[in-house]
Parts: sequence; C-alpha cells; structure tokens
Amino acid sequence: MTKNFRDWLTRIFLRTWRPFFWLAAFIFFVYAATLSSSIVYLDDNLIVTGQYEFNKNLLNAPQVFNEDVFRSLPGQGTFYRPLLRLSLMFDAQFGEENLVFLSHLTNLLLHILAIFLLFYFLLELRIGRGSAFLLTLIVGIHPLTAQTVAFIPGRNDSLLTVFVLAALFFFIKFANNHKLKYFLWHLVFFILALLAKETAVVLPLICIIYLLVFTGWRKIIANFETYLVLGVYWASLIAIWFLVRRLVLNDFIGSADYNIFLSVLHNLPVLIPTIGKIFLPLNLAVFPIFKDMSLFYGALSLSLLVIWFFLSSKRNLKFIIFGFSWFLVFIILALIKPTGTVPEFSENRIYLPLFGFIFVVWGLGRIKLPAAINDKIGTEARFQKIGLIISLLIILIFSSITVYRNRYYQNGLSFWKNATETSPGSSFNYNNLGAIYYLNNDLDHAARSYRRALFLNEKEPMAHNNLGVIYLNQNSYGQAAKEFQQELAVNPNYDKALFNLGDLAYRQKDYLKAASYFKATLEANPYYYEAYERLLILQNRLR
Repeated sequence: MTKNFRDWLTRIFLRTWRPFFWLAAFIFFVYAATLSSSIVYLDDNLIVTGQYEFNKNLLNAPQVFNEDVFRSLPGQGTFYRPLLRLSLMFDAQFGEENLVFLSHLTNLLLHILAIFLLFYFLLELRIGRGSAFLLTLIVGIHPLTAQTVAFIPGRNDSLLTVFVLAALFFFIKFANNHKLKYFLWHLVFFILALLAKETAVVLPLICIIYLLVFTGWRKIIANFETYLVLGVYWASLIAIWFLVRRLVLNDFIGSADYNIFLSVLHNLPVLIPTIGKIFLPLNLAVFPIFKDMSLFYGALSLSLLVIWFFLSSKRNLKFIIFGFSWFLVFIILALIKPTGTVPEFSENRIYLPLFGFIFVVWGLGRIKLPAAINDKIGTEARFQKIGLIISLLIILIFSSITVYRNRYYQNGLSFWKNATETSPGSSFNYNNLGAIYYLNNDLDHAARSYRRALFLNEKEPMAHNNLGVIYLNQNSYGQAAKEFQQELAVNPNYDKALFNLGDLAYRQKDYLKAASYFKATLEANPYYYEAYERLLILQNRLR
C-alpha cells in the first residue's frame, strides 16, 4: 500500500467527522429496507401499536416508572424497562399513521448511535483510528444486529448498549484522572442503563475487570479509597433500583418462577452456537430454541480462535481477557429462563455481548506466517493492504447476509415462517404462525399450525384456545368447548378462554352459564372490558 494511497484513505474516511458519516451511511444502506417493515406480532403488537393511545399522551410519562413494560396487572409483570417505554412514547407523538415507520427509524438511529459510541470507546482504549473504524463498521453491519434493528422491541438492547458504552467511557476517563465530572457522568449513565434493561446490573463487574486487566493491582491499591467510594455508590444505586423494581413488580424478578443457578448451568451450552453466530453467521434464526441450534459453527469458530491464538505473532492478553469477560458477563443474564419453559435465545440479546469479541479480535492480532510467505509479502505496507482486503471482504459478505435477512422482518407472516423453518421444534413458533394465518383469514393453515404446536407440546399456552376459536367460528361448538376446557386445564384462569366459553354459551342461548363465564373472565382480568359489555347485554335479556 503506497503512502499516497494511505493518505487518500485517511483523508476520505478517517479525518475529523468523516468516520461517523461513513459509519452512518453504510449502516443506513444496509438497513434502509427495514423502514418499510410492519410489525411481526412478537410483543410489538402489544407495546407499540397496542399501547398507542397511552403512549401518545405525554402526561402518562411518569406512569411508565410505575408499571412493567407490558402494563401488566399488579403482580403479573416481569420486565421493568421504563426508558424503553419512554422511547416508544416519543415515536407515538407523530401520529398513528407514522407510528410503525418512526419506530423502525428510531431503532436504526439508536443502532447508529451505539456504533458511534463503540468507535469512541475503541479510540479511548488506544486502538488506531483506521483499525477502530473497520472493526466498528463490521459490527455495525453484522447479521446478528438485524434482530436489534429490524425488530422494534429489539431496541431495548441498542438502548442499553448506548448507556453502557457511555458509562464505561466516563469510567475510563475517571480511572485515568479521577475528575469528579467523569465520576458523576458515569453514575448518570449507569442509572439510565439500569432503567433501560436489567442486564446493566452487571456493569460494575465489567468496570472492575477493566481495572484489574488494564490498570493493575498497584494502582488500584494506591487509589483504594476512591474506588471504595465508587463501589458504595454502585451498591447504593443497585439497591435503590432493586427496591423500585420490587415495588413495581411485587418481586425482584417479577411474576415468573426462576431458579437462577440451575437455569444458567442448564443453558450454558448455548454459548457454543452463540459464538458460532458471531464469527460464522450462517445459522441465524429470528426466534431460535437451543435444541434446534447447530453446534458445528460454534465448535469450528472456537477451534479457529484457539489456532489463531497459538499462531498469533504478537497477541495482547489484556484485550483477549477483557473481550471474553465482556461477552460472558453481559450474556450470562440471558441464560436465566423461567422454570418449566423451553428456553428461546433471541438474537437481539447477543447484541451487547457481540461487542466483546471486537477486543478479542484486536488482542489476537496478526497471525505469524512461515518465513517463506513472510519474505514474499515483505513490507508492513503489504501486510496492511492484505488486512484491508480481508476486512472489506468480511464487510461485503456480512452486509449481503444482513440485507438478505431483513426480509424476514417485513411482516408477521415472513417472521414466523422463518421462525418455524429455522426452529421446527418450537411449539411457540407454530402457535404464533397459526395466529398470523388466522389474522390473514387463512383458517386452514392456522388450524394446521395450531395442531402442529400441540403435537410438539400438548401444553403450549393459548394453542388450545386459538384452535377453539376456529372451531367456534365454524360453529363446531362441541369441539370448540373441548379446546377451551383443555386450555383452562393447562392455563387456569386464562381470561380469553373463559370469555370464549361465555361466548359459546351465549350463542347456544344458555345465558346463565354465559354470565357465569363472563364474571369469571372479569375475576381473572378486571380490565377485560368486552366482558362488561356482554354482561350488560345479558342483564337486559334476563330482565
């Protein structure tokens, strides 16, 4: 690579503001198609379009700090993420007709902001501007980021990443010169990260690992009192956050039943295919379960990393240790799943852990080549040229995969078809595919998908009810009643099944039984307003 060519690349891509322009331009090009996507009916129908009336009223903003993200009944919530909900309220200010478009645009802008901060963070770690730009660009267009960008609720991970990177940036600034302003800014962004997603609770551990790896014991001991004060603030903020979370959800971890240690231990093997998705993103899925994941790409990726480590000519153990620690610490909470469920591993949860492997790759450095090849390559400039060509090839391949994958997020049908094709063992996926077919008035395919879900798991929540609705619409009252009763056997006090039994009794003119089911519906869910309407109609009939 000639000096003139290097100077030209530096002038065009790396000077002043230019890296940010090119990062934004490349990412926008790769993800532009997602702006025309609809919702996929995985939480987005509940928290985006389903909460529009609430979200458009800014006077409701304080309430988002007093309930879970789904606005669940007291004691039934699980996810306390008020900043996610505030971001959705922002989208709702521009009208219902623009809601989905603006929600996708916000996702794209948050991803670009996270990538900007990653670039800044790499520079703060003294990684060269050119290398930082290429590494950041690869992450920005990586196929694993598709779920975070193209799937509206996936923004909770890019939102988390923005605050985590900002908090770490100011922490490093504080660790270097102990200025109060950096201390305060670090705490502000730590609080924001906690309010974005619960994964942020492990951020202090990443800060401690950074100190141990890059600062060393002597400097830590020399500034022990300073870091002790910071530790007290961390502990206090986490305690306050836990207390607020407990008051809102009526428990530390919400309504779901968890055995944290056993869950993590049971789900640890998922890290192997996860690493495979990072280095060889060829076996991706919109909603995967572990038993349908391939271990091959993960085992191959780990083998290549080990070979790279031993062949490295100048490895940096500090970056390797920090990168692997980052990956493990930030992904560990994703391994905690409710007891008795089939664990799914949505790829948006790999978004922040993925960043850790940037440090691993940088730490592994250049492979030590045989002397004969070394002599042929010759100068350092030629090494740089080869590295640039490899980077551009990776960017081209990753961009192509990402652009291709965007089509799976265009609508609910494309999403859930891909979900069942890539995870055919998931009853949840088939149940949701059936729901999409039902919304499209394709009752034959809907019934087929529900039956497939029940074949895979006869206790799949809502599947019996959904199948019963089809029988009800076909006036097959006996089969409908059987399905609704089976749903209640699996899912006691399920409000929709109770309501549907009331509707069935109403159609059969058994008004007393219908009234009892509508009352039971309201006992299960006092906000089921349609049940109130039916009871009023029945009262008029029974007078």
